[in-house]
Amino acid sequence: MRKQRNTYIFILICIFVMGFLLFSLIQMQGYANIINDAGIVRGGTQRCAKLELSGEPNDELITYLDGLIRKLEASENKHLYTSHDSAAYHDNLEAVKTKWDEIKAEIPALRLSSAIELREYFLSLSEEHFELANRMVYAAQYRAENELRNSIILSVVMILAVSLIMYTLERRSQQELERVFYTDHLTALPNQAAFEISAAEKLRSAAPGAYLMIYLDLNNFKFVNDSYGYNAGDKLLLSFSATLKRFCNSNEICAHLHADHFAILLKKREHVIEDLQTAVLASIESERELNLSDILTCSYGVYTIPDPDASIASCISKASVALKEGRSSQRTIAYYDQHLLDKITNENKMTRWMHQGLSEKEFQIYLQPKVNLERSEVTGAEILVRWNSEPFGFLPPDEFIPLFEKNGFIVDLDFYVLEATCQILKQSLKISPERTVVLSVNVSRVTLFQNDFIKRFVQMAERYGVPPKYLEIEITENVFIFDANTVEQILSQLRSYGFSISMDDFGSGYSSLNLLRELPIDVLKIDRIFLQESIRVEKAYAIIKSVVEMAHSLNMVVVCEGVETLEHAEFLKTIHCTVGQGYYFSKPIPLSAFQEKYSLLPTQKHPDS
Repeated sequence: MRKQRNTYIFILICIFVMGFLLFSLIQMQGYANIINDAGIVRGGTQRCAKLELSGEPNDELITYLDGLIRKLEASENKHLYTSHDSAAYHDNLEAVKTKWDEIKAEIPALRLSSAIELREYFLSLSEEHFELANRMVYAAQYRAENELRNSIILSVVMILAVSLIMYTLERRSQQELERVFYTDHLTALPNQAAFEISAAEKLRSAAPGAYLMIYLDLNNFKFVNDSYGYNAGDKLLLSFSATLKRFCNSNEICAHLHADHFAILLKKREHVIEDLQTAVLASIESERELNLSDILTCSYGVYTIPDPDASIASCISKASVALKEGRSSQRTIAYYDQHLLDKITNENKMTRWMHQGLSEKEFQIYLQPKVNLERSEVTGAEILVRWNSEPFGFLPPDEFIPLFEKNGFIVDLDFYVLEATCQILKQSLKISPERTVVLSVNVSRVTLFQNDFIKRFVQMAERYGVPPKYLEIEITENVFIFDANTVEQILSQLRSYGFSISMDDFGSGYSSLNLLRELPIDVLKIDRIFLQESIRVEKAYAIIKSVVEMAHSLNMVVVCEGVETLEHAEFLKTIHCTVGQGYYFSKPIPLSAFQEKYSLLPTQKHPDS
């Protein structure tokens, strides 16, 4: 809009300048005609005088000269203003006209008499008239020259003025455009493009390692938007931005990258990260009406910039990598250092090896029994997986499952485990149905949301002839938070085939009682953390008891994880918890050990052997 307005202003000014130039050209043409007519008057009156003195009068010439003088007078009367040069020319024109009238007054007498005195007087009048006419011509020429010079000067001045005005307007427009382009519209902080430019300038004049690149991300910010509305989220971002801006000194800079992600370039000094963390925490706690201190936290990825000529985009990326790695290991502050590089290198090595590990059956099936607390008998087992690889050795799941969820390989692994489970059940049902128990398999969020998940899961069970009642699907509580409606549709379809649905790790996330009421859940697994706290904390004891009672009222089977002592088992029996699972009964063990210990799930050939 502003650029369009500037264009209109430029067009109007150009029209005015061109109009002025056109007016000046027309005026110059008029002055040229005046000079020409004045020259004719000067020469014509002399010719008329010579003709009269030689006895050859020419009245037509006299009439013509009268007309020219009247024309010159009329031209002067058209001028809207009278300059000094015009006044001089006008005075000369009046003097020429007066002298011409004197000459015309003597002509009748000259034609009737040839007296020498009269002829000499007429000749002197003619000479005086010539002198006056000559001055008039010079005055007209001088005026025209001055007007032309003034017009040229004024035109140049106007063109320069127009150019200056347009440059100023364009510069302002460019500055506004740059401000919009380089500024985040919500927080008024520099955006990433501006941040990269400013940060690079600050680095160039600094010593190696003098600056830290910090990537910040507000955890659970989506919860704020969903629970309190986007206006509250925007207000929080504004407060957070103001905190970062106040924290920076003149040699530092911060930026709003996108959503709830920020970057800040700080001088390396003692306790700077801790001080920043304190300032951010104070900012979050200041939003008292939202009461977010228990929900909203901030994660930090820190990278020490070793090279003043380093790419800022690369530095941001490395700080972001540190943040993500820290978040995956439940750390608030994470540094991009050699330890992290070693971890990334190891993960890349795992990624390259994982397909080979799957094809060579390096992933081994382990089982952890589920025990009916009233009857003290094993009624089922959870299928777990371990990776015993040539380059890495024996790996527990927490060392490779998060990586596989990140790179998508978890889908292949989940179906690998499902197939191994179906193989166990097929053989066990064939050999001894009465010694076959329900096996539960974990399905990750990534796998669950695959378009063909239901089809593949059902086909796998049908392929091995496993009745659905022997397969239980465990989904962690956090999966339901992402898209409860979609999850409900998927699980309802699986349940319609006869498969049991279990919510795993209940209480580890943002538990919602509505989830229990609305979703098709058959088994509720209470997270181990509650049982561990229940022995020490009376409030946790009450929570577990209320969860068990609520689950029973919803016709759910309750499994409590983390049973590690006899006291745990006795406690669960007193509150009528149905099933217990934990190290008190057994740690996860290979199939062969499970078969030997419990005489269950007989097979001809152990899949883990």
